[in-house]
Amino acid sequence: MRKYFISIFIAAPIFHACKSGPGENEAQKQNGKKDFFPVAGYIQSEINYVDSLPLGIVKYSTHDDRTDSSYIQAAAFDLLAKDFICEELRPDIFENEFSETSFIDETTQSTTLTYSTKNDKLGLYRVDVLATAGEGSNIVSSIYLEKAIHKNDTLIIKKLLWKTKKSFQIVTSKQFANKSHDVEQLKVVWDPE
Repeated sequence: MRKYFISIFIAAPIFHACKSGPGENEAQKQNGKKDFFPVAGYIQSEINYVDSLPLGIVKYSTHDDRTDSSYIQAAAFDLLAKDFICEELRPDIFENEFSETSFIDETTQSTTLTYSTKNDKLGLYRVDVLATAGEGSNIVSSIYLEKAIHKNDTLIIKKLLWKTKKSFQIVTSKQFANKSHDVEQLKVVWDPE
């Protein structure tokens, strides 16, 4: 039942976006409102889902070709997952600063919604929502985000991937002023594939 409810919740914006294509439709132009996929709300519902179940959550941390793993509690999971719910995803910022394009892949029966911004003052600059064909509707299979953060003399690039009902991964790349480079990978899994 829960899967069916989520499918219905997800289907309307995805089908609307696919129908609209890269531009806005007439109703959107008339009322000035964009009908973007609710990325922050979707991620929050995924976090709530994990919090509601007695799951074993495993965290894998990789740095310098060394991986450590440990089980974590829901509070630690919530803290790590907060990186996916950033300020730029608030509707007032997301809908004003980002534009949407969509791509339908007939071969894989998938739809990709891409949100991007030209505002280089925002940390978040790209969001991809991938949906695949399900029973009578499209189901979100993953959400991908890219962020760029300038901190003192360091450029931090974060690439975040959320796989619905399965895991999330954050790859953090730091480029220091002295040209040295550091990469860390965090993967959190609650439903092994």
